Amino acid sequence: MKNLTIKSILIFSVLFAFPSCNGFLDLEPETSLSSAVAFDNIEGIEAGINGAYSIIQSDWVERQIIFSECMMSSVVQINALSNTNYSQALQHSVWSDMFNISGYFWQMSYRVVDVSNQILQAIPDIPETNTKIADDKRRLQGEALFLRGMMFFVLNRFYAQPQNGLSAPILTEPFQPDNLPGRASIDEIKAQTIADLKEAETLMASVVSNSNRATIWSVKALLARVYFDYKDYQNAEIYANDVIENGPFSLIDGDVAAAYGTNLTTENIFTFLSLSNDRAATNMYERFAFESGNIQLAVSPTFWDIINVLNDDRATILHEDLGGGVACHKYNERDMNMPYIRLPEMYLIRAESSVENGDLDGGLTDLNRLRQRAGLSETNYSDKADLLAKIFTDRTVEMSMEGSNFHNLKRLEQPIGGYPWNEAEYKLVFFIPENEVQLNPNLIQNDIW
Repeated sequence: MKNLTIKSILIFSVLFAFPSCNGFLDLEPETSLSSAVAFDNIEGIEAGINGAYSIIQSDWVERQIIFSECMMSSVVQINALSNTNYSQALQHSVWSDMFNISGYFWQMSYRVVDVSNQILQAIPDIPETNTKIADDKRRLQGEALFLRGMMFFVLNRFYAQPQNGLSAPILTEPFQPDNLPGRASIDEIKAQTIADLKEAETLMASVVSNSNRATIWSVKALLARVYFDYKDYQNAEIYANDVIENGPFSLIDGDVAAAYGTNLTTENIFTFLSLSNDRAATNMYERFAFESGNIQLAVSPTFWDIINVLNDDRATILHEDLGGGVACHKYNERDMNMPYIRLPEMYLIRAESSVENGDLDGGLTDLNRLRQRAGLSETNYSDKADLLAKIFTDRTVEMSMEGSNFHNLKRLEQPIGGYPWNEAEYKLVFFIPENEVQLNPNLIQNDIW
């Protein structure tokens, strides 16, 4: 990136240097980005958006994946974990004592929300001296909304608790030190997520290429995931179908490992890139890769029995039995780009949504396309329940060790991590970081066991 201005350097210094504060409620003025100073031109906005991506592309992705796998007991500890929070998450019996287990994840998410809000506030005041600046403003506004919507969606996945009906706070304006936001309801944060992404879809309608950042297809794919998670199968099918049929993507036959590498493939829809100073997958490599020399987590024998039931390429090529655990080879390259949304997920969403919407043959077609890609023969179904069970199995195998299966079990209200659903739904959620609750009387803590 050439000709960095002093303002751009200021942005990067703030974004990449986490303050000593423990959460968004005690951000001091000098540690937050000032839209009046830093975001008064397109170059500053671009730098801010780049910084927001950088915040989430490493630790933020790692934590949501590994916490999810730990909470559903799909992994076992092979060697000492360098992150003790993960060890605690594996021990469900002490989960209720770990108030701050998710504090860093909370902080990263709200830093991105705050940067997005400052950008959204600043953009209207930037003069449109030419059509390029006007187009850039729309794109950057769309990206800020995409990032904010994604944060709210993920926060809702981890912090929402049905017992109290509460999720995470909704912040749509730059944070001020005296702000004391309360937790939004689950339905409110769902509505805000969709509103942000729908507005981003409008603003980014013509953005099909974006220097490896979010595009219109990233927005539509995330909307497919969001609607699917919220059991809106009509819209989930519409968006997944749009990505599959109209996007520049295609499944890769004969190489189920293609999306997990240093090259972007036709299966990668939204991917965090590995940069020389900010490798997205380094932490995942250190946790999962046998090649790291100190593998920390492996697929548990119990979960391996589930994902090896098809004995297809996804099991045999992407996994290796170590005895006492099975190594996952999805994160074998330290410098790999980190896939966050892949095309196979869109097929799985369209398949299940089609079945829920009454099109069983359409769901079967998508299922068999994924089976073909994985080296399996076609299958058939006896009834709706049978077909949904087969799609569920394929999803479990396809999305292994990507943090998705935990949330899929939540969507379907299934037993998780050894708990029946009526316990898992309130036990396997994050607590609000303790310091946030102490600082803000409007924050209600999730129920303790």
